[in-house]
Amino acid sequence: MSETISMEPDWLPLENMATAYWQSEVLFAALELELFARLEENGVLDTLAAAADCRAAELERLLLALEALGLVENRDGDWYNSKSARRYLVSGRESYLGDFLLYRRYLQAPWDKLSARVGRQQHSASLLSPEDDYEKRTFYYVRAMDALARLKAPGIVEILAGFGWQGTILDIGGGSGALSRALLEGAEGGGALLYELPEVLRAAAALYPRPADWRGIETMSGDFRQQEFNKSFGLVLLGNFLHIYDRREAGTLLEKAAGLTAPGGLLLIHDYFPDAGGRAAAVKGRLYDINMMINTCNGRCHLSSELAALLPDDFAPAITRDLPGDSSILISRRRVQ
Repeated sequence: MSETISMEPDWLPLENMATAYWQSEVLFAALELELFARLEENGVLDTLAAAADCRAAELERLLLALEALGLVENRDGDWYNSKSARRYLVSGRESYLGDFLLYRRYLQAPWDKLSARVGRQQHSASLLSPEDDYEKRTFYYVRAMDALARLKAPGIVEILAGFGWQGTILDIGGGSGALSRALLEGAEGGGALLYELPEVLRAAAALYPRPADWRGIETMSGDFRQQEFNKSFGLVLLGNFLHIYDRREAGTLLEKAAGLTAPGGLLLIHDYFPDAGGRAAAVKGRLYDINMMINTCNGRCHLSSELAALLPDDFAPAITRDLPGDSSILISRRRVQ
């Protein structure tokens, strides 16, 4: 069950502008691999992977992104070109636009010099570059995720108010603790344990240097995969965490988080689910999955239905709520035995 709580937020078009290249790079990759021409010959995944000299699992994720963009479709397990792809993206046809579109990619490189062309100075000192050290890159990551989390936190708080929760929060991979901070603002008593990597907590401390910002929030550093806890929690949060891992390991970590949820407590997963929300959310979910494929060792965006099926038997059926924008939350309560 999925439900959207409000209209598209006014900041989302800006996010979409910043990630617009995700769509073009998916298109360019498909053209380079000549997928559209090969699909005219055979749409069976393994056959297509062999013909294009691709890894089948990664190719399937690319095809799912192309499907979300409306360029291919899956029927009974086989892949086919959409009408527009068949007309404009199959090489050798008179109406083929692939060479023109790939030339657009060639023109893309100089665009990163636009600010220098307009301004009198080089890049601002506040910008991040690949040459920066790990600590600086981590700080920029935490700051970026904090900005987004603060935008999405009110919607999550509003939804959780309808479910009711009490007790201590366990915020796994919560970055700077933005969601825990928002939840505690309207809660009587209680507290939160923010569990993160040590370098993330150092960045969070630099981002929020005032002790008042951490009122009610304790921190613990480590790797959740190896960490042992000696108590359970009334609300366990997994925010943009499981997509760092493949299906097998994500299932193991979900089971561990579920085991830390007290009877009667809530388990909440916030992520980009390709099978939740409307078309815009599905597109972002599939593109974010490609982003995880490129930028992590084995990360991927999981379907909400897959994660719901992995919940232990003592959890109620999961409920999915779509947030304003392009992500969703999955909520389940642990039954009291």
